[in-house]
Amino acid sequence: MADSASDRSSGECSSDVDWMKLPPELWLEIFSYLSPVTILNVVAFESFIENLSPVIDQVSENLRSLSFCQITGNFVFGSDKRWLFYKFSNIVHLELTECDYVTAQILDEIRKNCKKIETLNLSGCSNVNDEAIEVVSRFEHLKILNISECSKVTDDGVNFIADMPCQILHFLSFAVQQISDRGIVNLVTKQTKIEFLILSGDNITDYSVIDACHCLVNLKKFHIYDCTNLTDRSIYALCGKVRLECLCLQRATKVSTQAINHLFREKPRLNLKDLCIGDTDAVVDDTVNAISSGYPHLERIELNFCCKVTDKSIDELIKSCRKLEVVSLQGLTSLKGDWLAEIERYLPKLRCLTMSFCSGISKEKVKHLFLRKPDLELLWNRMQINELKHEDIDHVLRNITLEDFE
Repeated sequence: MADSASDRSSGECSSDVDWMKLPPELWLEIFSYLSPVTILNVVAFESFIENLSPVIDQVSENLRSLSFCQITGNFVFGSDKRWLFYKFSNIVHLELTECDYVTAQILDEIRKNCKKIETLNLSGCSNVNDEAIEVVSRFEHLKILNISECSKVTDDGVNFIADMPCQILHFLSFAVQQISDRGIVNLVTKQTKIEFLILSGDNITDYSVIDACHCLVNLKKFHIYDCTNLTDRSIYALCGKVRLECLCLQRATKVSTQAINHLFREKPRLNLKDLCIGDTDAVVDDTVNAISSGYPHLERIELNFCCKVTDKSIDELIKSCRKLEVVSLQGLTSLKGDWLAEIERYLPKLRCLTMSFCSGISKEKVKHLFLRKPDLELLWNRMQINELKHEDIDHVLRNITLEDFE
């Protein structure tokens, strides 16, 4: 008896406990404390999962969102475990990111068993090709599709999406280099209700941007990455898109300062809350001043590697756009950062400030800001300051303290 009591007090469990005999009600109580992802990651890999079929049935009935990431083997998608996945027949949002085993066949089985899917994220699935996208085009209720980094998809795959009977609201195709104007122009001409569009790559030219601006009257978010063949025609096409709330324009190297300045000064203005424009010499102080005067309601701005921007326009920006929560100024090497001394006064909602590669901003100014506002997510010199221990901060920033500023 003493030994038995000792075992209980030490929290040890008898090795002959048959966990499979626990009633489903107890398993459901255990699962109620876990997230769906934890349930799948922990339970699904155990050899006894088949014995929990009644529990999975009850858990899956109310599950609406399901996410798998970096599944490279045959777990879930292999023939011996597919029964598990297809019990989740009521899911609406499905993410299968970086899952190498996802193919046209797997997607077709998902389509037949999970008929309510509205959101499908296939980003980074290396074996998703045009055949797989043809299957995706037969999902009856699909509204949001992410095929970013699915490098095997071409214009033929995009044409399948264009011909879907249902209307797509989000089409995200970051880093899909084989997509060109041929596919995008067909897509935006037929899928005219798109609200969020991501384009990228050298095969995208002004034709895609112009047609997107003309056909997509409800466009709210437009991300354009690495489209180095765009010209000023694309920028002028964006003028007047009054519903546009988010604009991202990266590495548009052939676009002029004149066109960009015109975009931000033109009326009627865009409805921008989120602006990301970077990796271009076309953005100068006059551009930032136009943004400051025309868009006081901005909540997020990124001006990464716009190397001609100076402290003068950044100072005006923080004084004019007082709703900013996220500011990213990576690679602005000319900045000295005197405006950091009062940044929290002008930007009370600021929660993230990135100044990586801003070599002109001194350690003293960064340390002083961190000590005044320790809850700020502050990235500087490729380090996230607020995740460092205090002793590490002291070491990195040469033991600067508040007394140094008094």
